[in-house]
Amino acid sequence: MHGEPKGPRAIGGVRVVLHRVGSDRAGPLDSALTDARGRYAFRYVTSGSPDAVYFVSASFDGIAYFTVPLRDGVTRGDDALITVFDTTSGPVPIHVIGHHVIVGAPDAQGRREAVEVFQLGNDSSVTRVSGGPSRPVWTTVLPNGITGAKVNPTGEIAPTAVSFTDGRVRLFAPISPGARQLSYAYQVPKGALPLTIPIDQPTSVLEVLLEEPKATVSGAPVGEVAPTSTGGRSFRRFLGQNVPERAMLRIDVPFTLGDARTRFLITIFVICGVAMLGAMVTAMRRRRAASPAAVESPPALTAALLHEIAALDAEFEREPAPTADTRAAYAAERARLKSRLAAALADEQPVG
Repeated sequence: MHGEPKGPRAIGGVRVVLHRVGSDRAGPLDSALTDARGRYAFRYVTSGSPDAVYFVSASFDGIAYFTVPLRDGVTRGDDALITVFDTTSGPVPIHVIGHHVIVGAPDAQGRREAVEVFQLGNDSSVTRVSGGPSRPVWTTVLPNGITGAKVNPTGEIAPTAVSFTDGRVRLFAPISPGARQLSYAYQVPKGALPLTIPIDQPTSVLEVLLEEPKATVSGAPVGEVAPTSTGGRSFRRFLGQNVPERAMLRIDVPFTLGDARTRFLITIFVICGVAMLGAMVTAMRRRRAASPAAVESPPALTAALLHEIAALDAEFEREPAPTADTRAAYAAERARLKSRLAAALADEQPVG
């Protein structure tokens, strides 16, 4: 069918292709032209991997359109229907039906993975296409301070159709009448908190899912509802409707005693490490001073070695879960530095 403002119209002479996509192989199986009433038919036998998916596509005005996966023994009606549209790069409005923000718990380095999912709607009777590199189909703002933005490769929109430049998301994939989903993920370092997400266009539904129990949401008109679980992970859930543009969604994680305790222990560890090594050097000097061969080690070398050992100890202390290889590398390097420190003391020159 050809989508038009007054309603769909049957269209003939359009080539349709039957596809098979599976983990074992993928490719077209058959093709045909639609008749004057827009009808087409294929007969095929499923084969190979049981996860294989079969569907039909049609290309019109340079854009591909698809049926839903063909799951029944006989598929007809809406499940076999393909509606094609004329295209335009003109100002067809694309509105946000839904905007979903998911923020996970921190990893060992304090980074959090966040995912944003948009349901984009095209209420016209034409497919909106890009007008060139400077004219994306749709765009929005990226939060400040985030890193590693990337599109989900298994989503509806190919990663090559999206760019992340100059603090913005730019979508170049065509959006046909109806709804299309765009999802992308990024990392939120500690320094990017609180995470502020500008709502730069009216949004019908705004949903926020937070894995951290003490995280807070402010700025946008959302309210907490019943929590949800997925994949064995639990999330607090916040929901808002008809959120206006220029709202600022702010997600924060309160400063915890655990964060302060970690930094305090690392600081104390460094101070104590330096003090203990300094006491060891002083004791060795005193013992040597009582001997006729008493010497004095070069202060610059000794101080540098003390600093290196203390820094190495502090770095190892920050490792949340050191592996056997990490421990072995740490022990070997510490032994090497201590050996150099002993050699420096052994090379002391006689006093006076």
